[in-house]
Amino acid sequence: MEVMEHSSADFLLSTPSGGSRQRSYALIILNYDVPRFTAVLWDRAQLRLCADGRVNHLYDVILSFFPEEDPLLVRQRYKPDVIKGDLDSIRPEVREFYDNLGSTILDESYDQDTTDIHKCIAFIRDCTPDLEKSNLILLIVGALGGRFDHELGNINVLYTFPNIRIVLLSNHSLVYLLPKTHRHEILIDHSVEGPHCGLVPVAAPSQSTTTSGLQWDLSKYKHKLFYPNIILVSSICAK
Repeated sequence: MEVMEHSSADFLLSTPSGGSRQRSYALIILNYDVPRFTAVLWDRAQLRLCADGRVNHLYDVILSFFPEEDPLLVRQRYKPDVIKGDLDSIRPEVREFYDNLGSTILDESYDQDTTDIHKCIAFIRDCTPDLEKSNLILLIVGALGGRFDHELGNINVLYTFPNIRIVLLSNHSLVYLLPKTHRHEILIDHSVEGPHCGLVPVAAPSQSTTTSGLQWDLSKYKHKLFYPNIILVSSICAK
């Protein structure tokens, strides 16, 4: 079975870990807490999108990361490439500010069947050729820590777009899908993540699961993980 490698240090560290991995990144900003390392993700990304009124959040919160700098210069530096969605919640002065800076603003109010995060991911999918063979990873901040139904909707996009590597990030959590088509190697940099981790089968039971490198491994025999009876939470990354 082919190995899929996961290394969050490649996009969380100010200086990437390097090596043979050649990744490209796109960043999507949603409405809930923007993590303290958002500026690092921004610098790593080649494409940055804000979903609808989430650009208000960027406009307001980004200043708190650089309290000693000129607010106008900070906002100009962190200009999204694309603002996309229903556009029903963007404050007029915020829309005018980024419009004047040259951000692309796309009105999709005609589409009421998909969420703003779905619209953003579909936009990146459609403008990036041959995703299955590419090394693109979507980094999504502001998807966790708010209303539970919104969190579930954001987690659902991992299954809606299974051929795209998507990572949901907050100050406390990093969430991604482990497709059953691969064996997974997760490279941990303890300076930026851990020690806790969990394996949660959400869409369907995991018929056979083994792990290595955890304090409480599923390695002596193959485990079947299924919600709500058997899940792996609060384990410790031992390596």
